[in-house]
Amino acid sequence: MDDFSRLESKLAKLRQRGKAPGESRSIRGEPDWLLAAIVSEIDETILPRNIRFASGDASFSIAVANRRLQALTSVVPAQGAEEGLVGKAIANEEDPALLQIRETVAGMLSKGGVWKIASQRQSGDGFPSDIGVPSGPLARAWEIVPAGASRANPGAALEEFLGELNGSASAWLLIEGEEVKGKSGSEDVVSGLGNQAALFLDGYFSKKDLLFQGETGPSGLVFAAEGDGDAVLFLDCDASMAFVLSKAGDVATLAQQWQARVAL
Repeated sequence: MDDFSRLESKLAKLRQRGKAPGESRSIRGEPDWLLAAIVSEIDETILPRNIRFASGDASFSIAVANRRLQALTSVVPAQGAEEGLVGKAIANEEDPALLQIRETVAGMLSKGGVWKIASQRQSGDGFPSDIGVPSGPLARAWEIVPAGASRANPGAALEEFLGELNGSASAWLLIEGEEVKGKSGSEDVVSGLGNQAALFLDGYFSKKDLLFQGETGPSGLVFAAEGDGDAVLFLDCDASMAFVLSKAGDVATLAQQWQARVAL
């Protein structure tokens, strides 16, 4: 078993241990940012899921599959404006229901501070997988502010960031889900970075909620690397993660560049 196979095996076990099916997470922010966070959830959801957002006694749920918003499935308490929307499949980005859903969801988001997110399998037969609006057209239809585009699709922003590092980093690893999807650097350095990544992740998933209480969206940490004068910048976009090895004197600049890319 090579180094990356060991890392991927550990990732599979740690992700399973770190977040049980249906376990909730928390997000907070202004309504416009929260709308972008919802688009991000949709972009990262492949299998048919019913995603519930709850804050106190208020909640709403959406059906998502194949990175598509398929329908608004519940609103509590009922506002009246969503009458006829709940349970109605969205045909495409031209469907008038799409903007009605935005209005309903934005109204709900303005009433809560911290929102818990929980995902479950869609009940019954669900919706056909080709029904709904993909995350890209959805972001445009919902007028997600351009400055939040990277946060609405942090996985794509992370790939772009890594591709532009050039000589700023000695090596990097891109992880998507439970697989190493990309790497850069000499074989021995990348192998060593993979070993450090496995050791770091061994404790990270169980401590993540303590580290980022109430925070959401892309996050990052810096830790010392094995070797003189080196540091590792760890970037977490939930579905995508990266480990970037650089000189300790450069890591702060890289962190600032990433922060500027994903900040609203």
